Amino acid sequence: MTIAEQINEGIKDAMRKQDKIRLDTLRMLKSKILAVDARGGLADNEVQKLFKTYAGNLQEALEQAAALNRQEIADKLKEEITIVQEFLPKALSQEETKTLIIKAIAESGAKTKKDFGIMMKSLMKLNSSVDGKLAKELANQLLAD
Repeated sequence: MTIAEQINEGIKDAMRKQDKIRLDTLRMLKSKILAVDARGGLADNEVQKLFKTYAGNLQEALEQAAALNRQEIADKLKEEITIVQEFLPKALSQEETKTLIIKAIAESGAKTKKDFGIMMKSLMKLNSSVDGKLAKELANQLLAD
């Protein structure tokens, strides 16, 4: 079953259960797919790229809501992020990411922070689902100034 089909089934289920937040979120995800391909025939990897971007946008909005002390909005955004993450591949742990970064540094020959871009290119070839923010933090620790 493709991701688009899973979302359609999820929409039906959310309507039956009258789960408004889940229903709204799934409809938004469906609209993201349809905005790119009106027939909804995107490959799962393309759909996951769209959803990863959307999850990042939701995360930014969550941070802003938290900074502005808008707890009600922040709670709703947390629920939406959880729903979106159901359709994304499992995120790598910090240790798994660190292992990949060490491997990427060795492959790319990166020595200093100036070689960060080269290392990231190598890292993305190894595993494109690495969290960029975490990778940057770990790479800054591992690469010399």
